[in-house]
Amino acid sequence: MSETNYGHRGNEGSEPVMVHHNVDREQRPYWKRAHNDRRIWVALFFMFAAIAIYVVSDNLAFLPHLT
Repeated sequence: MSETNYGHRGNEGSEPVMVHHNVDREQRPYWKRAHNDRRIWVALFFMFAAIAIYVVSDNLAFLPHLT
């Protein structure tokens, strides 16, 4: 009995195994290798420092308001 598989691969034998871990770093998209870039970590550090200063200082109000 012959069945059609509508374009799906069947059990015709061994297929070549795709190995992705040997891909050159420059060939991968930037968003996949961005965590290795020091500029990203420096920017994140300053962003979190600014958020922390904003939260701790109560909306950057270092002096008490007289209202």
